[in-house]
Amino acid sequence: MEKLYQDYKDIAEFRIVYISEAHAIDDRRPVPYAIEKGIKEHKTYGERCSVAQTLIDEGKLTIPSIIDKMDNQVDTAYDAHPNRLFLVRKDGRLGVAGGLGPRGWKPSMEQAQKWLAQYKKTGIEPELPKK
Repeated sequence: MEKLYQDYKDIAEFRIVYISEAHAIDDRRPVPYAIEKGIKEHKTYGERCSVAQTLIDEGKLTIPSIIDKMDNQVDTAYDAHPNRLFLVRKDGRLGVAGGLGPRGWKPSMEQAQKWLAQYKKTGIEPELPKK
């Protein structure tokens, strides 16, 4: 994601939205990084912000980040759990609507890169591919 940002930040705005932790240590299916870092399901917005900052710092991400509120409004609106990639056109329509992660993440990144490369080359926003 960081490479995509560095390659196309001159033509597109990027945001990471940190939502509720998908696999915290107190979840039924914790992941190794959560166990290693002691990441529990967030009980307060402060906890969510603290974990997000740690993950941003450790990932050396320079992408501007937003943290979803505790009511998970962004997560719910975009069906983003556990992770998804969306590319929104200037007119508000989706240019890329990524599949649910983790299996949907790599194809979404490839699709976003292709979309952004075409837009950078032509100056015209590509349409969402027909399914």
